[in-house]
Amino acid sequence: MWIYIIVAAMWGGIISGWLIPVIRKRIICEIYEACGLGGSFTLMILGLGGVWTQFNIVPLRITGLVLYAPAAFFVVSAFVALKRKGEPETGWESTTIMIQSSVFRIVRHPLYLGAAIWTVGLMLVFQSIPSAILGVVNVFCFWMASKKEDAFNIEKFGDGYKEYIERVPMWNAFKSLRKR
Repeated sequence: MWIYIIVAAMWGGIISGWLIPVIRKRIICEIYEACGLGGSFTLMILGLGGVWTQFNIVPLRITGLVLYAPAAFFVVSAFVALKRKGEPETGWESTTIMIQSSVFRIVRHPLYLGAAIWTVGLMLVFQSIPSAILGVVNVFCFWMASKKEDAFNIEKFGDGYKEYIERVPMWNAFKSLRKR
């Protein structure tokens, strides 16, 4: 029972502290991001609480745990680059310049890619039909957040961002690494 209370409290915080403000500002990419992260944390909490775990395929579980490493790489690298190179107005995410170095040379949306990889890892660690369904929905939310953020960044940075889109893939890090 306490697991459901934790999930409900978490969603209450996400809705009141994140979703309502970004809905008022009409920042569509952050709406998808909030829903994706909320869903991923829901998957993690319910999985850790043993609510959804139905299968125990060890190779899949190990693969899921291994996926946490590239997920952490993308997320941490993006945070560092945004804070150091993005010249943020407030917080780390409100960059005033377009970053094209560091992990942003490999993929355009490393935060969303890292969150999507982490979600896939969670699906493989906490193996069940409901976690697979929620995980797929969450990955879709991160993908949509990436697409909507492209539109947001085109408005913010103009033609420079359109050229960046042509050079750097949204999520396919392998494609970007092959070019080098």
